[in-house]
Amino acid sequence: MNRTRRAIVLTSVLAAALAAAAPAGASEPKLEVPQAKLKASLHCYGDQKAPGKVPIMLVTGTGASGQEAYTIGKGAFEAYGSPVCTVDFPYFTTGDIHVAVQYLAYGIRQQYRMAGNRKIGVFGISQGGLLPRVALTYWPSLRPMVSDVIAAAGTQHGTTAGGNEALSRCETDGCIPAGWQQRAGSNLLKTLNSYRDETPGPTSWTTVRSSSDETVQPTTGPNPTSSLKGATNILIQDVCPGRTVSHIGTAVDSVTFAAIRDAIENKGPAKVSRFAGNVCDSLYAPGLDPAATGLLVGAAGGLTGGRNSGGNGGAQTVKAEPKVPAWAKKAARSRR
Repeated sequence: MNRTRRAIVLTSVLAAALAAAAPAGASEPKLEVPQAKLKASLHCYGDQKAPGKVPIMLVTGTGASGQEAYTIGKGAFEAYGSPVCTVDFPYFTTGDIHVAVQYLAYGIRQQYRMAGNRKIGVFGISQGGLLPRVALTYWPSLRPMVSDVIAAAGTQHGTTAGGNEALSRCETDGCIPAGWQQRAGSNLLKTLNSYRDETPGPTSWTTVRSSSDETVQPTTGPNPTSSLKGATNILIQDVCPGRTVSHIGTAVDSVTFAAIRDAIENKGPAKVSRFAGNVCDSLYAPGLDPAATGLLVGAAGGLTGGRNSGGNGGAQTVKAEPKVPAWAKKAARSRR
């Protein structure tokens, strides 16, 4: 091949590579939240570069801060040994999800860099199970940074709890923005679920849910709201028959932490067949004191309940769902 032809070929190859790589970042939404606020929201525990340990991003649910969520599961994370980061979302995670997800996108990038550009695992509860999916759907450049997402009691397809009565109450008295957005049939979820791929790769996806979840429903039947196409979907009662687990309790259940550990330590999503034989011996994850954890889970319900009604630092209630931003609509149209 002569020098001129070789130059043309190399130029063509380079152009093709740049064209293939550009859309991942170039077409992504810009983070509109000020950098100082994003930076202040991130809190990390342990050495993110610890050899042999996969860092975990813990994503809280509606009505709590990241630090509060970490307090409940601290013993389990310390017993496992993985370093952890959390994000404190605005208004204790009760505000607009399209704003909250920008904090998570920033947090994932920062933890990945802090870990020496090593892949991290992401574990979320409730809205915290939905937020990673929103982030990895709209910001494809995050996907190679995340080995696994483990979503416990996630509001992936919205909750039907409360039915039409709950909707009427929101229209009359107002509900927090995140409440509107997590109900079944919300505009946020319609836009997100218009994507054909519910589990964007190369990240592996695992979901965990409880049949006794009082908040995120339905949890059984042909279309559990927390399940995702392309994921390993685990029902706690299939692993530990007869167990009663609340919505918040799903976050610290022994089955959930078995799924976290199995997913992180193996290629691909979690597999129940690899769980330890004694996984059902304790209600809570290894490293957690049963009595103390039970009290914390109970107290968390009361704390988040007040914020989810717009009090105690929660977002102001509104009588209609926040509009889906133009960047989300545009991304949905271009990537279906």
